[in-house]
Amino acid sequence: MENKKTFGTYICQRRKELGLTQKEFAQRIFVTDSAVSKWERGLAYPDITLLQSICQVLQCSEKELLSSSEDIEGRRAEQLAKKYLCLTRTYCLGQFLLFGAITLGCLLGNLIHQHTLTWFWIVLSSELMVFSLTLLPTFVPEGRRAVASLGSFTACLILLLGVCCLYTNGDWFAVAAVSVLFAFGLVFLPLVLRNLPLPPWLSCRKASLYVGIEFLLLVALFGVCCLYSNGQWFLSATLWTLFGTGIFLLPPLLHQLPLPKHWQAHQAMVYLSVETFLLLVGLAWEGRSGAFPLPMLPIALLFLTLPWGWLLSLRYLPIRRWFRAGTALSWTALWLWLTPFFFDQIFLATGHLVSQPYWFHLPVDFTNWTSGDTLFANVFFLILLGLLLLAIICIAAGLLLRKKRHP
Repeated sequence: MENKKTFGTYICQRRKELGLTQKEFAQRIFVTDSAVSKWERGLAYPDITLLQSICQVLQCSEKELLSSSEDIEGRRAEQLAKKYLCLTRTYCLGQFLLFGAITLGCLLGNLIHQHTLTWFWIVLSSELMVFSLTLLPTFVPEGRRAVASLGSFTACLILLLGVCCLYTNGDWFAVAAVSVLFAFGLVFLPLVLRNLPLPPWLSCRKASLYVGIEFLLLVALFGVCCLYSNGQWFLSATLWTLFGTGIFLLPPLLHQLPLPKHWQAHQAMVYLSVETFLLLVGLAWEGRSGAFPLPMLPIALLFLTLPWGWLLSLRYLPIRRWFRAGTALSWTALWLWLTPFFFDQIFLATGHLVSQPYWFHLPVDFTNWTSGDTLFANVFFLILLGLLLLAIICIAAGLLLRKKRHP
């Protein structure tokens, strides 16, 4: 009963504050004045379907009506929201007037002094660039503001570069535009990809998409710079960039690329095959004047045998892991021992002289650590011995594990 009285008191108070009689109030919400009298005396509640009409007439919120008290915090928040909207409208109007005044002033000034439009286009494109950062976000939905503002700013910046290039009769626009796109993409492309509505098959491959777009922009930058400088280094730069980035980025990209099922279990083989192919193609292109295939090809193949031996040992040998590790360590020691000899043979076959030929029998002397040749032989022998000891330890560990499993 106490709640009914409080509710009725609040309705009566709000009605009197607005200067309404019970009859006028009842007419506005289409009820009888006796019903309003019962509400104000705490004898009854209004029907729930009348709450919205009562709130509109009494100029209060539903929360205030149901709690029978003024929502001070809510009213303050509503007032602040109205002030913010008013301030935003004033700010936008002021910006439009400012941009309009600058544009009109520069247009008239350019026409009066030069009787044509020249530097006015620079001012206009600059204003558009500022507009994309100050006013455009106010017209875009909240979740898309950053992407829209960034995209508009980039487009206006490229437009400004084009206008400046035309104004100065330059030929540097392509280099500047591609450089801007590459630099902006390098920093902001992850943000853009995260907010773009991509298809499902691309949503899970954003890293691959990012690397692909940036690589294409970098190749485009190489192309325009090569044309600008009348150079012939485009293919060399592209090949070696592809090779270098592939060394670091190809392994994670292979996890995201839609490879055939029978290739999924051989990603290491795919990675090494692609890098080997790129290396050989790059060397062939660099040595097209006569230095390829000798001595570049045999030297490259000689050094490629080391990672290929690791891959075959660690991935494809039909033995357990510890034995694979021991085989890989043994292969590393054997490769280090044999490679200097074959390196010398390659140079001798191409007509080069070798001042100190390498021999399989190392002149090891642990009592002499001052001579250069002996110092190298001692250190090299210790490295080979360490690798062989690690290989023996791995094989022994594999034998112990196999003995425990099959006593």
